[in-house]
Amino acid sequence: MSGRHVVLHAVALTACLFGLLVWGYVIIVQVTHPNWMATTLSHLHVFPFNWRLDEVGLTSFAIAAIGFFVWQIERNLN
Repeated sequence: MSGRHVVLHAVALTACLFGLLVWGYVIIVQVTHPNWMATTLSHLHVFPFNWRLDEVGLTSFAIAAIGFFVWQIERNLN
């Protein structure tokens, strides 16, 4: 396995894992404090800190899905 494939494999697996962790956090917040879903991540009104919590959950789930897809392709190529 070349160095490029090792790095891509690690990045894809990390994106999948941390994307699922952030998505899980958002789900827990949604269950325990549903009124927080419309709040922003920070009081700063600059990108990406002005994202709402539900937008972060959706984005992190998409990142996890893409990371898993790339990880599966890289794993099956070797």
